[in-house]
Amino acid sequence: MDRTAATPAAQPPPLAAELPRKLTLLDAALLSVGAVIGSGIFVVPSLIARRIPEPGFVIAIWIFSGLLVLCGALTLAELGAMLPHSGGLYVYIREAYGPFWGFLYGWTNFLVVIAAPIAALTAAFLLYLKYFFPMALWLEKSVGIGIILLLAWVNCRGVVWGARVQNLFTFLKVAGLVGLVGLALVLHPGQSAHFLPLWPQSFSLCLLPAVGAAMISTLFAYDGWHFVGFAAGEIQNPQRNIPYGIFLGVAAVITIYVSANLAYIYVLGQTGVAASSRVAADAMVLMIGPAGGTLITLAILCSTFGAISANVLAGPRIFFAMARDGVFFQQIARIHPRYETPANAIWMLSIWAAVLTLTGGYEHLITMAMFAAWILFAMAVASVIVLRRKHPEWPRPYRLAGYPWTALVFVLVAVAFVINTLFESPRSSLLGLGLVLAGLPVYLWRKAR
Repeated sequence: MDRTAATPAAQPPPLAAELPRKLTLLDAALLSVGAVIGSGIFVVPSLIARRIPEPGFVIAIWIFSGLLVLCGALTLAELGAMLPHSGGLYVYIREAYGPFWGFLYGWTNFLVVIAAPIAALTAAFLLYLKYFFPMALWLEKSVGIGIILLLAWVNCRGVVWGARVQNLFTFLKVAGLVGLVGLALVLHPGQSAHFLPLWPQSFSLCLLPAVGAAMISTLFAYDGWHFVGFAAGEIQNPQRNIPYGIFLGVAAVITIYVSANLAYIYVLGQTGVAASSRVAADAMVLMIGPAGGTLITLAILCSTFGAISANVLAGPRIFFAMARDGVFFQQIARIHPRYETPANAIWMLSIWAAVLTLTGGYEHLITMAMFAAWILFAMAVASVIVLRRKHPEWPRPYRLAGYPWTALVFVLVAVAFVINTLFESPRSSLLGLGLVLAGLPVYLWRKAR
């Protein structure tokens, strides 16, 4: 990492009413890991195997997607160290393109990008909880809402308490996946022939649709890589801990994901992975019997619960920053006088996510939001170039390695992803764009007030 700082002639704008810095480097790294690893690694491998039968090609897609995310994450590391304020990508987009675009980013996150995944993760948690405790529909919905509101209460009581819960479940989920990989190495339940044929016999443009669909799945599994920036205003020594927390977290996730996929293929074979709807459970059962299914189900429960916790911890900081800027409801900018948390922002997001959990309307919202979210991701990463030109005098404790190509690679792939999504799912894409533009009258109304 090139840590040479520019000699500033001026400082970035300070923000009033900043939250106290109580999160450590370990908290930042585990937030990154916990936000990313949810239910995706237990579901996505079988979806990819059905489209791409060659194991080496599959692993290459996981590595490429991880490196792409790492390019975006390292870009945000420069921005986060330079602007270590609550709100993350909202702050970077606001400073690069103006308050209107920052508002649209925050609006999209409130409406769909943060709230809908909380609802989806809660539904996944309940699905696996019913493995142990069968529940009627009304009880299932009640438990789901209770989980979200419980995590909201914990996070309102202090960011340290929220981080402790998040860290605990991140350790447990990582331990489950490391245990799965370790059993595959120790017990040798598979065969190396499962990795053949390693590559397709020939590469042609006909492969692009399958690769594009596979990358949609892998990028969904890597989603959450940007969460550290949301809580940047509460991280100690942010000029050091934000870049290192982002790098360590994303690097750990790439390692875990690639290792887990290698274990799945080694144990089940690519055809077995493709045929499985519960790939991790099937691999564990094959290795150690029925107890393996129970153990991996517990790991999935920890994984989804930890991902919900990460969303509830980090997401509200966007709306807190928006309200502090005067473009969102002013009550959301209030800091709890005792616990020093953005309590109103936490409750607002959690209640909206609970409503989505109750209605079950989040799946279509997520599909629509992916198109809009990646447009905004591209803008956020490109803002490192915009701000270097717009404010070269601002201090940069961490400077992006490989600038500007690191950022440009991410932006180009993100643009290709958006174009592919538009052609593959035009209705959902345009509806997602409509969700973003629906924030325009809200912005004008808040500005007028």
